[in-house]
Amino acid sequence: MEIKEMSVEQLEARKAEIRAEIDNEDADLDALEAEARGINEELDSRKAAEAKKAEIRAAVAKGEGEVKETFKTEERKEMFGIDTIEYRDAWVKKIVGRDLNEEERSALSAAANVIPKMTVDAVWDKLVKKSELLGKVDVTQFPNYVRFPVATTNNAASSGAVGASITESSDVIGYVDLIPNEYVKLLTVGADIEHMAIPAVHDWIVDNLVGQIRYAINKDILVGSGTNALKGIYTSVSSTTLAASPTKASFLGVMAALGSNYQEGAVWVMTPKMFFETVMGLTTLNDYVINDGFQYKLFGHDVVLMSEALQSSKENVFFGDPKAYKVNIFKALEVKPFESATTTNFQFRGACLADGELIDTSAWVRYTQT
Repeated sequence: MEIKEMSVEQLEARKAEIRAEIDNEDADLDALEAEARGINEELDSRKAAEAKKAEIRAAVAKGEGEVKETFKTEERKEMFGIDTIEYRDAWVKKIVGRDLNEEERSALSAAANVIPKMTVDAVWDKLVKKSELLGKVDVTQFPNYVRFPVATTNNAASSGAVGASITESSDVIGYVDLIPNEYVKLLTVGADIEHMAIPAVHDWIVDNLVGQIRYAINKDILVGSGTNALKGIYTSVSSTTLAASPTKASFLGVMAALGSNYQEGAVWVMTPKMFFETVMGLTTLNDYVINDGFQYKLFGHDVVLMSEALQSSKENVFFGDPKAYKVNIFKALEVKPFESATTTNFQFRGACLADGELIDTSAWVRYTQT
């Protein structure tokens, strides 16, 4: 956890731990010294801020007791705003059934138990990763149904003399409607979660719920059925045959099949087996494969590795413009706790509302290995 995200109590507790750790034979004294310095600076900064607030309170309070009380009320509201650590911790304590003090109960009630902003931000950071399809497609966040216009007939632009009459184009516009589908994950954990630190509980819930939901959405972007799920690229694009033993020319042929309008920003999608065994096994491609910290490129285009590219026991290679695929996240994450009636376990239900579809089928090509 970052120092700035820690409460004063957590900072003091960490200082005590550092004092104990410096006596260990294998202690990294430089790292511990740097951490201790950072903690002290953060504590000094908070003390200075509190001192400044005290000065302001004193100035405002002179002869105006009513204003003084208003300031205190505003200060309490600020301390438990939905974007604060204090509110986040109170929210987590409530969903795991721990006791709340009066201020925590009031803050949650006033905010209608809304998910903390820190949690929402953490969810989004973990949900949309740049190396995965969801991080490359066009993602929006509208709470209501979404309609995207699509040109089913789109005639080319024409040129003419300045001032000449214009012939009306017979373009035809259709629509793609996105409606919410629910992606759900249920977590079960033992009662010993009550002994975990609140920040650790928060991170555990976010990591586990979001990780599973993110996987399901990424999978459906590629191969979703479109029935109570995103409609995948696989079902939207017809297949062309890929040789049983592909060569450099085979992969160049895949690229050549995609229109020039979609080449910039296009990405590959294939299984790890296809990439590591076939692509990287071709010595003729040695100069065209780049590994940048496990971010792979082929002929200068990003490679997204997905086991789901294997369908009906056949390898599929996709190449296309990810921005032609639209995803709308109607609700990033909703968390609800449940207690088991027969065990001491806790259960957490995470739900995300999303839909997506490829709005331009010419923007992708798919090759299936025979």
